[in-house]
Amino acid sequence: MCIARDKVALHLQSFKRERAGSTDAYLWVSDVDELYAEFSDKGAMVPLPPTNQTWATREMGIRDPDGNVLNFGVRLPKNG
Repeated sequence: MCIARDKVALHLQSFKRERAGSTDAYLWVSDVDELYAEFSDKGAMVPLPPTNQTWATREMGIRDPDGNVLNFGVRLPKNG
């Protein structure tokens, strides 16, 4: 299976049922807040809304029906 957006394709594969909910992926995006708004407008549950992290990223995460997490982030500008 493949999902695509903005000329980027992510290839997914089947998994063993006993591993469901034990994987995650991190995807860099250009605007986390815009993506959050789009997901929310479409009714997606986003349990981890955009948050500035201490490691200089702004991130959000969604959980799929099997419990796996997709994290989306953008690097924050360096201060100073």
